[in-house]
Amino acid sequence: MENGKAISPYKALPPVFDGWDSEKLEEIVASIPEIVDGGAALFAYQKLQFRDLAAGEREAINKALLRYCELDTLAMVMIYEYFRQVCD
Repeated sequence: MENGKAISPYKALPPVFDGWDSEKLEEIVASIPEIVDGGAALFAYQKLQFRDLAAGEREAINKALLRYCELDTLAMVMIYEYFRQVCD
């Protein structure tokens, strides 16, 4: 909650490239958006299919996808629990 309003939990996800030097960050940021929605997640997953992807970039994308999927899965469980409670 912020100022009495619910905020998106996706905004609480840590940055994908936290702690990287500016040169590497510029190179990577130019090639992939933040993973905060399904479209960006699909784009990131597609990028993982290329064999010439640098190891550091691959690791950063993997971690970001795992965090995004974890949050999405939690949301689905919460929806399921709500409907289970309402239907009982």
